[in-house]
Amino acid sequence: MIMKFSLCISMILLTYLCAGQQISSPNRQAMDPSFSTKADGSIVLSWVEKQGDSTLFFRKVWDKSSQTWSVNEFIPIHPHASTHAEGMPKLSYKADGTCILLFEVNKPSEKSRFSGDLFYAMEIQGNWSKAQTIHRDTTAGLSHSFGKTFPLANGQVGALWLDVKFGPKGRTLVFAETSDGMGFGEMKVLDKQTCECCRIDALADKDGKIDLIYRDLNDQGERDMAYIHSSDFGKTFSQPVTWMADHWQVNACPHAGPSLVRGPHSLEATWYTGASSGSGIKWAYQNKKDLILHLKGDKYRQAQLASNSKGEVALVYAQIKQEGERYFKQIGMYIKDKQGKLRHQILSNPSADCSYPAIQWNGKYWLVAYESWKGEERLIEVKKVN
Repeated sequence: MIMKFSLCISMILLTYLCAGQQISSPNRQAMDPSFSTKADGSIVLSWVEKQGDSTLFFRKVWDKSSQTWSVNEFIPIHPHASTHAEGMPKLSYKADGTCILLFEVNKPSEKSRFSGDLFYAMEIQGNWSKAQTIHRDTTAGLSHSFGKTFPLANGQVGALWLDVKFGPKGRTLVFAETSDGMGFGEMKVLDKQTCECCRIDALADKDGKIDLIYRDLNDQGERDMAYIHSSDFGKTFSQPVTWMADHWQVNACPHAGPSLVRGPHSLEATWYTGASSGSGIKWAYQNKKDLILHLKGDKYRQAQLASNSKGEVALVYAQIKQEGERYFKQIGMYIKDKQGKLRHQILSNPSADCSYPAIQWNGKYWLVAYESWKGEERLIEVKKVN
């Protein structure tokens, strides 16, 4: 009897520990969680919900004083905005409070079924502008996508995205930024031949440094991570260098971009590789050959990093698992302390199929948001993690 009671309590405790707070509507299919930060440090979580064939977009703000979320707020977006996880709609904020919404609209053509435009809209004092393309050339059949926005030290917002081809393969990586009271200006080409279909990550600090990482494509067909740097607030950029040579050759789109953070000692990045020399998720410091962590095999995907003021860096990921004939993905997390010691925990309930985690430090806890399939329901859940 005691044994049965203890087992029951253990199962209840496990369910409690694995349960996340549902923040999306149970009546729609939710996806694409993404965090951003306002100039005052407030954390914003945004996500997509599908209503029939229409795309709906929402956000909510984390209240630091009460340690709770605000109510869900609808953000106007094109009803057919793309919702793939590598190019999901996302938000970023200027120092004056202006919110920038970036999203893709796929426009297949005879030339390419992947062609489309990249749009942005601005919210100024609660009013949203009409969306416009971030690029000047809107010729049908061209591809502009996989955008990334991030706040800059000058109070503006920077944007990176994959633009049209310059050569026989790959796409160009470009950069643009906003100006006072205005949207994005002219774009700068940073790399003329990159992988065609992976998300980009970037950071900017108060000293004018901009660091960015993305999946490149070299002349040998290798799709490894490349790094570019600016030390003058984005006026000029370095030539791309390989972060770590995996030598992964694949004649397909990996749809698996990297994640970049500034750790207590140096920049750190994580990414997925399918290289025969060692597939899986890799986590590494800049300019060091030794890995912080290697989750080996193709069952580990969707890695994301975040750091905090205590010198910790956290990695979240999705792992494909099997129970009998049932396959599902479970969210895992590693936290590395300032001395480099790692601890691991599982975040999501094994009864759900969970994927695409996003992570942010809120000053007291790690906030981890992810997609969760429960039967026919597709939800966004958020967990607070110590």
